[in-house]
This record gives sequence, C-alpha cells and structure tokens, in this order.
Amino acid sequence: MKGMFWNIRGLGQPGRVLALASKIRENHLDFVGVVETKKDEYSSSILRAISGNNRFNWCSLRSKGSAGGILIGANDNLFTMSTCELLEFSASVMLTNKMSGFSFKAVVVYGSPYEEGKQAFLEELHTVIGAWQGPMIIGGDFNLVRSTADKSNGIVNFKWVDLFNDWVNRWGLLE
Repeated sequence: MKGMFWNIRGLGQPGRVLALASKIRENHLDFVGVVETKKDEYSSSILRAISGNNRFNWCSLRSKGSAGGILIGANDNLFTMSTCELLEFSASVMLTNKMSGFSFKAVVVYGSPYEEGKQAFLEELHTVIGAWQGPMIIGGDFNLVRSTADKSNGIVNFKWVDLFNDWVNRWGLLE
C-alpha cells in the first residue's frame, strides 16, 4: 500500500492536475491527500483526470476563499472508503482494504496559516485523534514547525513550537 500527501498550492494552476495524475500513476499510489487545493468543487472530469485509469473514490473539504481546500482519494479497486468527516481544518475517511479487511483512518490536515487559528487547529486535531482508537495516518500541511531548523526564513514563534511539540509528544507521534 502506497500513499502520498502533497501541498499543491492551487490545483487550478496550470499543470497541477497533470502533475498530480503523473505522481499517482508513476508511483502506483493507492491513496492521496492533497492540501491547499484552493478549490470549492471538483468536477467529475477533473477527478477522472487526476486518477487516470484507476477508479478512485473522493472526499473533499472546500477552500475558505483563496486558501485551504483538501482532497482525499483512494483507489476503489483496493479500498472501500467510508465515513467522510469534514471539519474546519481536516478531512478524514475510513479506508478498508478489500482483500485483507484491514481498516484505518486517513486524516488530511491544512492547519491555519494565521496566528488566531492555530489553537483551534490543535484542538481539532486533539478531537480527531481522541475519537478513534484504531490505526491512523495523518498528513498534510500543519503550518507549524517543531524547531527553528524547520523554518526557511528563521522567523519562529516559539509559543507554537512548544505547543506543537507538547501535542506531538502527548500523542506519541513521530516515533
């Protein structure tokens, strides 16, 4: 089973649909989580173009103005997708492997890029993780850093670094 998370920074930009479709095809991906699509809706022709010859099921969270937007897709030949849950900063689905019966929750996040939304984002993640006791994969763009080395411009708000690290440690993530 192979998956990918990608901050595409605008699925409507020239060449982005083709680039995403190529990554899925070339890497034989079984599921994808795409963030910052900056789209409200996805036509069936765009979704078919993304998944190519593979039939994918999709779940999406609308963008907020010109920011955000999440798209989750899973190969219908391999997975049954159920329970598409859409919250403010995340979209999640239950994926069940049709051959083995193995189920897991796939969560795709796009954290607030703004100071005032970061606490709400962490609270939402706490709720999402706490509500499920089984296997889970989380990916996307958290818009948070764990250390100064993670930040390209060197400008870091240590309040959020500390809170994010506490959150990661509490849930035993990245082990």
